[in-house]
This record gives sequence, C-alpha cells and structure tokens, in this order.
Amino acid sequence: MSIRIDQVTLENIKSYADETTITIGPGVTAILGDNGSGKSTIQEAVGYALFDTHPFQNQDRLVRDGESSGHVEVTFTVRETEQTYTVRRWAGRSKYDVLDENGDLLGLDTGGEVKDWLCNRLNVDTADDLSNVWERSVGVPQTDFISDFTQSEADRIDTFDPLFDIERYREAYSSLSGLKDEFEGEIGELEDEITRLEERLEDLPEAKRDVANYEDRVDELQEKVESLTGEIDGLENEKDDLESLQTDLEDARQKRTRLKEDKIPAQKTTLSNAKDRREKARKAKERLEEVKDDHEQHLEAQERLGELEEKREKRDELDSRLTKLNGDIDRVRDKISRLKEDKREAVAAHDRVEELEPKKERYEALKAEIEDLHKKEGRVEEIGERLNAITEETGRLENDVEELRGEIEDAKSCREEANRLTKLREQRQDLVAKKQSLENERQKCREQNEELREIELGEASEVACPTCDQPVTAEHRESVIEENEGRIGAITDTEIPAVESEIAALDEDIESARESKEAVDQIPQLEEQLDSITTEISDLRTEREELEAERESLTDTLDALPEKKAERDELEGVVDDYHTAKAKATDVDETKATLQDARRTLGEHLLAHQRVQNDLAEFDGLDTEISDVEAIIEDTADAHETYIRKEDDAAELPECEEEVEAERKKLESLRGKRDGIEETVEDLQSEFDPDRLTMVKSNLRELRDDRSKAEGKLEDRESDLQDARDGLNDLKEKRERKQSLEAEIEEVRRDQEFARWVRNSLQQGAEDLRDLVTSEIGDRANTIYQQLRGNPTETLVWDKTYNLRVRVRGQNKPFDTLSGGEKMAAALSVRLAVLEQLASVGVAFLDEPTANLDQQKKQNLVAQLEDLDELNQLFVVSHDRTFESMTERTVELTKDEDREMTKVVSE
Repeated sequence: MSIRIDQVTLENIKSYADETTITIGPGVTAILGDNGSGKSTIQEAVGYALFDTHPFQNQDRLVRDGESSGHVEVTFTVRETEQTYTVRRWAGRSKYDVLDENGDLLGLDTGGEVKDWLCNRLNVDTADDLSNVWERSVGVPQTDFISDFTQSEADRIDTFDPLFDIERYREAYSSLSGLKDEFEGEIGELEDEITRLEERLEDLPEAKRDVANYEDRVDELQEKVESLTGEIDGLENEKDDLESLQTDLEDARQKRTRLKEDKIPAQKTTLSNAKDRREKARKAKERLEEVKDDHEQHLEAQERLGELEEKREKRDELDSRLTKLNGDIDRVRDKISRLKEDKREAVAAHDRVEELEPKKERYEALKAEIEDLHKKEGRVEEIGERLNAITEETGRLENDVEELRGEIEDAKSCREEANRLTKLREQRQDLVAKKQSLENERQKCREQNEELREIELGEASEVACPTCDQPVTAEHRESVIEENEGRIGAITDTEIPAVESEIAALDEDIESARESKEAVDQIPQLEEQLDSITTEISDLRTEREELEAERESLTDTLDALPEKKAERDELEGVVDDYHTAKAKATDVDETKATLQDARRTLGEHLLAHQRVQNDLAEFDGLDTEISDVEAIIEDTADAHETYIRKEDDAAELPECEEEVEAERKKLESLRGKRDGIEETVEDLQSEFDPDRLTMVKSNLRELRDDRSKAEGKLEDRESDLQDARDGLNDLKEKRERKQSLEAEIEEVRRDQEFARWVRNSLQQGAEDLRDLVTSEIGDRANTIYQQLRGNPTETLVWDKTYNLRVRVRGQNKPFDTLSGGEKMAAALSVRLAVLEQLASVGVAFLDEPTANLDQQKKQNLVAQLEDLDELNQLFVVSHDRTFESMTERTVELTKDEDREMTKVVSE
C-alpha cells in the first residue's frame, strides 16, 4: 500500500503554540521559511506520528517550552482503497489514537497495536523497521543527508543494508555460526543416552515373567471378593426393608405426638385470636358512625382553604409587581435626565467637525502621496538589488561559457581515441575466443587421462589409445598421461594467464575509449548549453539597461518627500481632534432616538402601575375569610383524626368474620388427622420384628470383615501387578526411545549438512544482492546526477560497498574530495534513486536539498523531482525562496520572535 498525506496539525509542539493545521496536496510541495521558523518541525511531526521517530532521546523535548504536553495529527489517504485516517499522537504523555474519516476511534488499545496497524498501511514489515525506513529513506535528517556517505565501509553497510533487507542475510549467516558445535554436541548426547538405554534393556525378559505371575494371583482374589459381595447384597436388602419399617413406625409416632401436643393446641389459640380481632372491628365501626358529620365538615373546610390560598398567592404576586414598577419608573426618569445632557454635547461636537473637515481631507491626501513615494523608494532599492544580482549572475555565466568552451575543446580532442573503440572490442572478442579454446583443450587432456587410468591392462591388451588409436601398453599409457599433464600445466600456468593479461590490458583501453566516446557524444549538448548561456547573458544585459533607466526616473520624483512629511506631521494633531469630535457628533441622532425611547418606556411603566393597583382592589377582605375557614378546621380536627384512625379497623370486619370460620374448620381437620395416625401406628407395630433386624446386622458385619481382608490382599497384589507392568512399560518405552534416538541422530546429521550449505549460500547471497541493488540504483543515480549537474561528462559511481565517487575523463574523484555542490548533487542523486526503488510508502521529505547548488542546478533539481512518478508526494524543506516559483505548491512559514511562535503565512 501507499499513502497521500492530506494535512498535518500541530499544537504546543516546539514553536507551534496555537493549533496549526497545514493542508497539503499531491505532487511536489515546498515548505519555505527562514532558519528557525519551524520548517523541519513539520517533517519531524510526520516522522513522530507515522514512523515512531524523533530527533531527541526524550520525546518531551518536542513539547513547547512552558507546556506539559502537545500533540501531532497527520491525516492521510490510502491510495489503493481511498480510505482516510487520522493518526493523533501526544508528546509529554503516553497516548496514541487512530480515527477513521468519520472521526470515530478505531479499536486499537495500545501503542504497539497502532504501530502494527501503521506497518500494514505503510507497507513496512515490522514495527521495529518503521524508524529505519524514515531515517534512511523517507525523511533523512539534514545532518545525515551527506554524512552517511562519508562513513567507513562497515558503517556504510550497516546504514544502507537494512534499506534493502540485505542485513537479514548477514544476520542469518551470523546466527548459524555456532550450529556446527551444537549439532555435534547434540549427536554426542544422543549416543550417550542410547548407551544407557542398552544397559537397562537387559532386564526385559524377567520383567515379562513377573507380570504373568501377578496377573494369576489377582484373578483368584477377585473371584473370592465377588462371592462375598453377593452374600452381603442379599443381607443388605433384608436389613433395608426392616429399617424402612422401623423408620415408618417412628415417623408415625412423632406425627401423632406433634398433633396432640403442638398443632391442635396452637390452632385453638389461633381461633381465639381471630375472634378477638372480629370484636375490635365491630367496635370501630360503631365509633365511625358517631364522628362522621364532623369529619365531612372538616374536609369541606380544607378544600375551601386551598382555594383561598391560591387567591392570596395572586395578590402577593401583584404586590411584588407594583414594587418593581416603582423602581423601574425611578430608573427611567434618571436616564432621561442623562440623555438630555448627552444631546447638548453632541450638537456642539457636530459644529466642531464642520470646522475641521478641510484640514482632515488635506491630511489624507498627503498621507496617500507619501505612501506612493515610499513605494517608489522601495522600488529603487529592489532595482539596486536586482542590478547587483545581474552583475553577479552575468559574471558566473561568463565563467560557465569559458568552462563549456574548454570542455568542448577537450571533447573534440578525444575523437581519435573514441574511434578506436570498435576495433578494441573486436580484439577483445578474439582473445576471449582464444581463452575458451585453451580451456577446451585443457579439459580434453584431463578427460583423456581419466579414460587412460580406467583401462585395465592384461598380458595381451587390445584396447586402443584415445589419443592415437594404438594398442595401450603400460609404458605408452604413462607416456601419454605425462605428455597431457605437461600440456595442462602449460595451458594453466602460462598460456591462459598470458591471454587474461592481454584481456585486462584491453579492458583498460576499452574503458578509456568508451569514456572518450561518451565525451564526444556530448559535444552537441555542450554546444547547445553554450548557446543557451550566451542568450541568457544578452537578456541580462538588456534587463540591466531597462532597470537603470527606471531607477533614474524614480529618483527625480522623490525630492518632494521631506516637505510633504513635514506638512503631514503638523496636521496629525488636528486630525485627532477631528476624530474625537466626529465620534461625539455621530451620537446626536442616536441620543435623540434613545431619549424618545426612554420617554415612551416611562409612559408604559406608569400605565402598568395603575393597572396593578386596579387589580389589587378585588382582593379586599381576603384575610378575614381565610381566618374563618381556619377556625372551622381547628374545631373539627379531633373528630377528623378519630375517623381516620378507626376507618381501617372497621373495614376489616367482613374479613375477620371469614377468618374465624376458616380457623374453626382447620381445628376440626387436625382432629381427624390425629385419629387416622393412631390406626397407622397400630398396623406398623404388628409388622416390625426388632430381633430379626439385630441378627441381620451381626451377620453383615462378619461378611464385610471377610471381604475387607480379601480386598486388602487384592489391592496389594494389584499394586504389585501395576508396578510390574509399569516396569515392563518403562523398558518397552526405553526400547522405543533407543530406536527413536538412532533415527534422530541420522536426522541431525542431515540437518548439520544442510545448515552448512545454507550458511555458505547466505554469505554469497548477501554480496550478490548488494552488488545487484547498487548496480541498478547506481545507474539511475548517475542519470539524475548528470542532469542535476548539467554535465554529461561526469559519471557518478556507487559501488557494492556503498562508496560514492565521480569519474571525470577517466579519473576517479573520491567523495571526500568533491566540492560542496558536487557532494550535495551526488547525495541527492542517490537519495532520489533510492526513493524511486523503495517508493512503497509513496511519500518523501528532502531537508535543505539545495545547499551549495546554483540557480541552474536548483531548476534541474525541481525538474527531477517532478519526474519521480513512483512518489505520490515529495516535500522540499528549504529556506531558499526560489522554490516558491518552481514547485506546484508552497507552504510559507514565519516566526513571531516576541512570542517564539510559528505562523503559516500562506498555503
């Protein structure tokens, strides 16, 4: 998968105080601003949120000074699914969230789950690889951009191998280094165990005999136990029947006792209590009839009092409204008095405005004229700066013209050398064919010797010699073998090395001729560049003449500036007076309207006051009526309480009547049950024989003792049998274990041989893969470098140790000897080529990539960036303003030095 970043939000992160959101689109975006303005913080924020990396050991250093925490939000879209997510991460406290496009949190509870989720969206293998992908590819810090290429060979390999997963080969090779000793140790341990097992397996026949003897004794004891168990079961059944009769008899006797002594007396008491409650309810009903009239009068009086209370609340509300209206009337009268005074002051200010109007207009005219003159001053300064730049650019271009002319002459001088390339390549092909012929001859000699050595010679051998078809004798065979060995030695030691030496010498000549041909092929392009630069110089000179004429014209108009400034300064006080009077004068109409509104409000309040007084008249005599009703309530209160208290008791009378009748019936039922249980007791006593039960229990005890003894012996013999079986099984398992160990030894030996082959393959695979990767990326980096430099005669080389160098006309220039601009162009070329190859994320940042690059090389860089089709987005972080006109979009930042705070000027 690959992503497209849509926006980045920072709050309390370094110089970003207020919540700042930066919206971003596809393609190349320039993030511009002066040093310290917060450009790199945007790059760091993306690395922190999406790749778990930041430039400090402690993430708290990301938090703005004076704040306890801050947060970063990065919103991105997955290109393959068009799903949008927002990753929000805090600095200063542990919190990590992922939200979908609706703002809902995904169910990711820990930071580890968030990182695993990000790996899936960013096409990164594991969470441990996130920071490495950022620091070595997507967001290389400015400090490492060039320094990665100046490291030692071992450090360079440690830096770049992880980018291409080559370090996995090296890690695997190292991890297998101790396997040989481990395999041999494991085989030794297995053989020792087999020896111990063989000693124990000598006891196997005797163990089998012990098991058979114990099995016979166990069978005899089991038959005896089963016979005793049958007799015991018969007696157990008889005992159970007798005990059941005994239990039933005891239960019947207990039931009879409970009925006579507990239940029937208790029921008599319950019946008596029911009769008492019935009498109480009857008396309560009689008392209700006595107080019923006073109770009803009391209820009517309470209802009337409620109605009168509602009237009293309405009267009290009208009293409150009357009090509030009195206060409102007083406040409005005070306001009317103040407004009359404001009106008089506003009229005076209006006259003053008319007096100062002409002077104010003159001040405004002077201000506009002076502002226009200041703009002209600024234009004069701009012209001066541009003329200086033109002078500098013209000088640089003239130097480039001389340099190009020299390169063209150098290239023309290489034509003779370049014309030799085809002939040199043909000579090399002839030598390669000659070497192959010698190798074929050597192989044939070896095969003949092998065939001769395999021939079995008798007294009359008729086998033909493979070299001359003559019959083979011992003397002839030794002679031919010796002659072939001599020829093999000559080919191997003399002839093939001589041919290889000639090929090596030719390779050097071919490389020199190829470089010469490349230089000759670049002549048309160099001449085209020369014409372009010459035209550019002519255009600059024309621009200089036009700017000098414009500056002379502007300078003449600036002479009147001091006089106009002096007149404007004299009028500043008058303008202040004008604005003060204007403010008061504009209040005349408003003050009149406000005064009129206040008078209208006063009239409304007086009318409302009269209406409230009229409404209060209808409540005269209300307090007297309330007192009369309260007296009635007090006189009937005792009768009312008595009625309430006795009402529930009287209501229970019908229920009490029913309860008395029910309890009487229960008493009669219990007496019937008592008579039935008496009969049951007599029947059970006639069936139960206690003497027979005693005899059965005695016989059971004797039989159980006999069975217990037999079971004890059986348990002992079964234990002995189990021990014998366990011993036998243990020996069988040891026999199987021995067979398994022998097979395991063979398997370990096969694994040992396979591990040796794998380790050798891993070592060679790492070197081959590194060679392939650097070859492919190096070719692309060279193309980019030549386009950045605008010089096809320079060749960038990135070898399999990740070492960078530049080859110019056959001479190698190591990376450390390059100029600042050459180093930046070389590092940029490799970084861009790597990004093209590893563009699975789809996003990349370049921090200050134009250091030491001139204007033309900056333009070449932008053209290269726009051609990187594999990347969805590329961010160029720079203080160089030239990017503003070169890239598709820009984000410009500035810093408020007083508040130490970054602001977005434009997007």
